[in-house]
Amino acid sequence: LPNDYTKAMWDKEFKCTFTVTLTDDQLDTKMNVENCGEEAFDFQAALHSYFTVSSLENLEISGSFEGKEFLNKMVGEGEMQTEERAAITISEEYDRVYKGVNDPVLKDSGTGKKLNVMNTAGWEDTVLWNPYGDEGMGFNQFVCVESVKFDPVTLEGGNSWVGDMTLKPEDL
Repeated sequence: LPNDYTKAMWDKEFKCTFTVTLTDDQLDTKMNVENCGEEAFDFQAALHSYFTVSSLENLEISGSFEGKEFLNKMVGEGEMQTEERAAITISEEYDRVYKGVNDPVLKDSGTGKKLNVMNTAGWEDTVLWNPYGDEGMGFNQFVCVESVKFDPVTLEGGNSWVGDMTLKPEDL
């Protein structure tokens, strides 16, 4: 619930809860945003998830990327482009918002594992980020794959929004 600290940043009546459930074979998350007031407000949401990889050379990220528009934040002030690839490999600095992609699968041939990022409610988009070439940040050992609601949600008074995301690892 809002307090003096949060009201200084955003003066809206809201409640945000985040629940994590771990089972034998997956991790489930639920983000719930409730408008506790009478006045509508807009918000965006993103889960900044960082995943360890054996190396970027061994990583491929598949999903419904091909033909989708993305905001390439590494070009000028950000430029909309269209993805031509069905699977993403990272060989340059990355900061991209893929609109309408919510089914990324990380495949690491170095570990023989894949990780399914299953967004079943709320999360409509995916951000891929990596500071390629930045040795100090350990760029070659991780990738950030964010479940995102990029376009603002207008939440009327008394209503709520839910984002469900599951991480399910498997062998390649």
